[in-house]
Amino acid sequence: MATHRTLHGNLFSTPPHDPLRDELAHHHETQPEPAHPTRLLIVVLIALFTLAGLAYGGGIAVDRILEQRRIETRMGPKPRLAQLPAIEVPLGASRAVEMQVSLVLAPKVEPDRILRYQDRIADRLFQTVSRVDSETLTGPGSADFLKARIKEAVNREAGTGLFRDIYIERMVVK
Repeated sequence: MATHRTLHGNLFSTPPHDPLRDELAHHHETQPEPAHPTRLLIVVLIALFTLAGLAYGGGIAVDRILEQRRIETRMGPKPRLAQLPAIEVPLGASRAVEMQVSLVLAPKVEPDRILRYQDRIADRLFQTVSRVDSETLTGPGSADFLKARIKEAVNREAGTGLFRDIYIERMVVK
């Protein structure tokens, strides 16, 4: 049997012992501890629940957006409103009319064009409505009467052509 020897020793000999090399090799050989299966399961479940929650929230948001679009296609876009301040007008004795009015703005009209005159409009309405007897405000056609007075007050104080319609949101005779 032939041995594989060379002038420098065995062909497959081990290198001489080096303590620094052993210390570095020892550090590289250390492996992190394997993850505990329960911890891994908890992390995966938390990630799945988070993704499910995000998907659910996204589904609700998309559903609301689509529902709003369906409503707008059926009814048209939501009108832009300018809400006038609430006004209470005494009718004499112990009666009063309390009302809240909104104006449907004309296209390309900003609410500020009317709302900067809201105090003057409210004063004009107060003057006009307080002169009227209570039967006119409580009888049939009272809403039309009030809309006509509101239209006059807004046109006189803010200008004409600023709104298309009047919504009487609340009218209570006390």
